[in-house]
Amino acid sequence: MIDSTSTTCRPARFNERTVRAVARRVGWYIVVACAGTIAFARDFGWPNPGLAYWLFLWFVGWLSNTLAITEWTIAGHELSSRRWFSWPSSKASKIMDLGPDVEAVHETRHRWRVWPNSIVVEPWRAGRLVEAMEQADVRINDWRAGWTRRHQLLNAVGMLAYYGGAVAIFFALALLPRPGSVTGAFLAPVAAVVLCLAAFALGLAIEYLPWSMRKPSAQDV
Repeated sequence: MIDSTSTTCRPARFNERTVRAVARRVGWYIVVACAGTIAFARDFGWPNPGLAYWLFLWFVGWLSNTLAITEWTIAGHELSSRRWFSWPSSKASKIMDLGPDVEAVHETRHRWRVWPNSIVVEPWRAGRLVEAMEQADVRINDWRAGWTRRHQLLNAVGMLAYYGGAVAIFFALALLPRPGSVTGAFLAPVAAVVLCLAAFALGLAIEYLPWSMRKPSAQDV
């Protein structure tokens, strides 16, 4: 959908649902599923119900995350969206008009909220979102970026704990010994899993710390 008042402006799309994007998500699912299956097979053997349980849990998590994805389109002074799990021929539906009375607030690392409708947008490329919003005369409140500049060390620790902890959890689980192993050999990998979970929780807490410290209203500039 292109605004008739700005036919020279191409629509800006975020989280765009394309064949390449879908193939990329399916590829990641297959890679992680295969890695987890090999880890389970190494520790517990191939004929094990844990393999099916792992594949089911990972599929549920991947599917729920994919279902939550929304493709956003800014065309002229209109914000439209469509779900990833809609018919391929479906068109984006108009959500709201954009203009000087609208404000986009950067809440967390990947989440923006568009006021006054309180619409949450999570683009993969925030720079393009800001550019498209500015072209639509929307006020930009990049509050999270300002907080990050003031707390660079805390932000770096949060990123390392969040992403590093998430990856480390997977490898720590793969190193768990088989049931019935020597107690000393079993406690160390379990302690590693607990530490990785704690690191991930710390990173998640730091991710939402800025917004809990101060929640700017839609009128803040």
